[in-house]
Amino acid sequence: MLFHFGDTIAEIDTESTRNYYHTTKYINTCACLGCQNFRQWTKYCLPEVLEQFQKFGIDDMNQITEIIPFGTKMEEYKRNNGMLYGGFYHVVGKIKEYGVNSDLTLSSNFGIFIPEYTSPSLPDFPDPVLQIEICAYIPWVIAASMENYIN
Repeated sequence: MLFHFGDTIAEIDTESTRNYYHTTKYINTCACLGCQNFRQWTKYCLPEVLEQFQKFGIDDMNQITEIIPFGTKMEEYKRNNGMLYGGFYHVVGKIKEYGVNSDLTLSSNFGIFIPEYTSPSLPDFPDPVLQIEICAYIPWVIAASMENYIN
């Protein structure tokens, strides 16, 4: 299936992606509070974000390959209703046509893009591998203190 990320076109094999994640059941298990917060947030994520990832073949937002919680200033947290996160998912696919940008905004605080590189993929992930990166502000939803992330 073809997807437009800005003016970049990617072909994603949604069924092969879905089959991999249903068979492998990969969940990022980093124990840091930032990653724990992301995994808890996935239960409450916006429907438009979840629906887009389901179109890619990712039914569980916890199947993120890498989560990167960034420290965020309190003013920025309040302005964006969340802490800045990066990270990426892998899908079975390839770039069909590179454009000037590869960004896709899913909500006012959640964007994705396709980089020109691919980080190492999950074990036995089928080829070709395409990486979808996130840039999002995620609210702090766990009971633990966010003091190490918000300054």
